[in-house]
Amino acid sequence: MPDVKEIQAQTSTQKYGPKATFAQFLATVAQSFIFIGLGMNLSISAIVIRDLYQNPNSDFSITTTEASWYGSLLFIIYPFGCLASGILQDKFGKKLCMIFANVPSIIGWILLYSARSSVLLCASTLFMGFSMGLGAGSTSSYVGEISEPRLRGSLGSLGTTAMRMGATLMYIQGSFFDWRTTALYSTIYPIICICFIIFIPESPIWLIAKGRNEKAEEAMCWLRGWVEPEKIKPEFLELMHYNEVSGTQGGCKIDTDDKKLFSNLTQLKNPAVYRPLRLLMIYFFVSSSVSISPARPFITKIMKEIDLFNNQNESLILLSILMSVGSIIATATVHRVGKRLLALTTLTLNTVTLFLFGAYIIAVKASYLTSSPFIPLILLCSIYFIGSCGISCIFWMILIEIYPNKSRGVATSISSGLAYTILFIMTKSYLIIEMYLSLEYTMILFGCIGVFGFIYLYFYLPETENKTLLEIEEFFVSNKKWLN
Repeated sequence: MPDVKEIQAQTSTQKYGPKATFAQFLATVAQSFIFIGLGMNLSISAIVIRDLYQNPNSDFSITTTEASWYGSLLFIIYPFGCLASGILQDKFGKKLCMIFANVPSIIGWILLYSARSSVLLCASTLFMGFSMGLGAGSTSSYVGEISEPRLRGSLGSLGTTAMRMGATLMYIQGSFFDWRTTALYSTIYPIICICFIIFIPESPIWLIAKGRNEKAEEAMCWLRGWVEPEKIKPEFLELMHYNEVSGTQGGCKIDTDDKKLFSNLTQLKNPAVYRPLRLLMIYFFVSSSVSISPARPFITKIMKEIDLFNNQNESLILLSILMSVGSIIATATVHRVGKRLLALTTLTLNTVTLFLFGAYIIAVKASYLTSSPFIPLILLCSIYFIGSCGISCIFWMILIEIYPNKSRGVATSISSGLAYTILFIMTKSYLIIEMYLSLEYTMILFGCIGVFGFIYLYFYLPETENKTLLEIEEFFVSNKKWLN
């Protein structure tokens, strides 16, 4: 095998044409239907609760306790899906795991359509949450492994964009149909996803790790624009070297035991794993706070308090559209700006907006300002839009590339599971915090978390844009200050 420097020199001069970009885009779009389903799964509870909560005119009604459980069970089961994803994708590959992830979603939509009690409602959301966990871990690692460094950031952000589009689609459907009809129509999306994923290749890195080099070469040729093997040879040699230094090669893994189901969890002791894991969890907590993610299930309550109660459906659609547009802007700009600058800039803007939002409510309550629906609407839209332009979607971009090859499947799944566990805790505690602090000081609290987050991320968030997976792994192993 050529010398490492020789491989890197050859790869650095390797140029692929627009066909390669198109091929990688197709593969990413195919698996992004999982994220469309994820956005729909996250949003359907608002429509169901809207139609069934203490509604004597519906087929059946649900109480406050039943609505609370129905709205939160999705986040409880999600980490279990992530754990299963880490095991399945390591054993059977990313592609098969992504296909299987759609099956529980189909079952969930069918159960929701046929539900006649709160028990079936909860059963449906359990299947959806498990499907989300299965899909999130496999899709994140898949995109990171198939894409070139120049495209990884943009392609990685397509998942977040697809999730926003799924939420928008769900709110639009909910404005025209009742919850049962909406559930019936939603069954088609995971079926479409399965059909698309069948035609995309498996991750070349996973194939090499399993000793299936010929299949890996075929997958690389497909992903680089359906080229001849000679064209991808330098990059293929680098992937072979990457598997060697990462501890995976030829179908065996160093320091792992396939007979032990949870043996890969021991890899969390590796600095190349626990350092990025710590960074990601702090990042997710900060980004969720400044994007007011915990308040989204209660957004209509917030609208009522700031005199935006009228036209709720239109307001929800507007906010979800702004989030979709913000994700598209992030996709288009991340390659030029870089993830680090984009994250810090949008974090700063959202932090300032949160302080302004809190100050506005304080001023209105103290009669310093006259209440106007336009000012809070602009501030609320700004928080959602700016967050989607960077800080709230970059987490998923970094997740697909920050872990070493040996641990990527398990680590991305654990990260997704922990992230949604954090979101579950924050969401369940939001109303309690607001009850004690009031809405205005809750927004200021989120702003203070944003200040802390800026300080931490300024010193510890590296720039991963246009870096190879090996360079990113070496950064966390050596613990160098990589700030540009």
